[in-house]
Parts: sequence; structure tokens; C-alpha cells
Amino acid sequence: MNNFTWIFLFIFSFSISAQNIKGKIYNEKSTAKNIGVFNLTTKNYTYTNEEGDFTIEASTKDTLLFSSAFYKPQQLIVEDKHFKITNVIELKTQVNTLGTVNLSNTPKFNPNKYQANLAMQIANDIKNRPHLYSPPPNPRGDLTLLIDFFKDLFKSKKMKDTPPVPITYKNFYALFNTNSVFTENLLVNDLNIERKNIPLFFDYCDTKKLNDNLLKPENKMILLDSLIKFSREFKKYIAETDRILIKD
Repeated sequence: MNNFTWIFLFIFSFSISAQNIKGKIYNEKSTAKNIGVFNLTTKNYTYTNEEGDFTIEASTKDTLLFSSAFYKPQQLIVEDKHFKITNVIELKTQVNTLGTVNLSNTPKFNPNKYQANLAMQIANDIKNRPHLYSPPPNPRGDLTLLIDFFKDLFKSKKMKDTPPVPITYKNFYALFNTNSVFTENLLVNDLNIERKNIPLFFDYCDTKKLNDNLLKPENKMILLDSLIKFSREFKKYIAETDRILIKD
């Protein structure tokens, strides 16, 4: 056989083995939307729609993971029968347990230190915006100070009227597939997230509602610090989930 024949047979065999699997995901009460459906073998993923339906490409023996931060994760090893039916997956709500808070380690409130910090903040504010603390220097007022006052007023109003946009799981997927700093190697080797749990970790980070300003290059160290903190919390969450699953 020539090279063209081998390439044709490879493509043909792949098209036969890779097929679409359809399904519907429920929770205890109704269908579940925005549930992550991840093919851990091919790294493909999708999410359920408003009616809980999903379609994803897979082959026999692929492993599918169904996960969301609010449900216990489930896995499915693909068999031939799964291509012939609409697969029904039922997810159980994840019950999060909080550890005991040790109040003896909580720092005590120091009124003197608080007053000193407040006085320093007021002094710095007076230095930076003196027009807010003193009358204009002449009866007619200082036009420059008046303009600065209205700039601050409208800037403050604009900031209040514009709600922050949170980082979603889709943003995390895009970031870790295009950025030279935020990579799979960082997740696995530095944050100690198992490869199979990366989709679930992104879901977990989604629930934290970080401001999308952190996606800017100048804020990458702040974002990294947040991810380090989340990875520690997430590993405790996974350990607790595994403990519950083993117990059940």
C-alpha cells in the first residue's frame, strides 16, 4: 500500500470509532443545566443546556466525567450500548462540611491600632484630595478644584454603576490553553491538581467570582496567588468528597 492508502484507512477507521454520545442529566428535583461533561481520554468537553441535554464525541473505552462544584462527580466508561440510547445521568448534591473554627487563634481587635490606621488613611486622603476637606481659597471658588470635585464625583458614580464581571470556567479554559504562564504543567506540578480533576477545579474557581480584571497581564501574580489559595481549598474538597464516596 502507498502512503495515501494508509492515511485514508486511518481517517476512515477513526471516523467509525469516534461517535456522538447523547444524554440528559438530572439532579434530585429536575434536569440540571451547565453541568460539565468531559471526555478525559480526548480532552474534549461540553456543558448541558437549559434542559439538561448534552452531546459529546467519544469512542469505546473513553472515560466521561460529569461534574459541577455543587454535585458529586460521576464517571462513565463508554461502551457500544451508550451510542444507541439517550444516556440518563443522575447527580447527587454535594454536601460541603466546614471545619471547626479555632477562635483562640483569631487576632483580637486593637482599638488603638485601628484609630491610628484610620487617622493615617484620613491624613493621606486630605493630602491627595484637599478640596474635599477645605473651603475654596476665595469667595468665588477655585474652578480647578470644582472641576476635580466633579471628576471624582462622576468617576465614583460610574464605578458604582458598573458591576464587576466575574471570571467563568470558560475563561479559565481559554487562559490555560493560550497563556505561556498559566499552563497544564502549572496546574499539575505546582498547584498539585490531578489531570482528571482539572475540569472540576475550573468549576470550583468559577464559584469564587473573581473579577475578570485579574486576567490582564499586569495582574497575573495576583491571579496566581488566588489560584494557589483555591488549589489548597479544592484539594480539601476533593479529599472530603472521596471520603464520603468511600463511606457510601
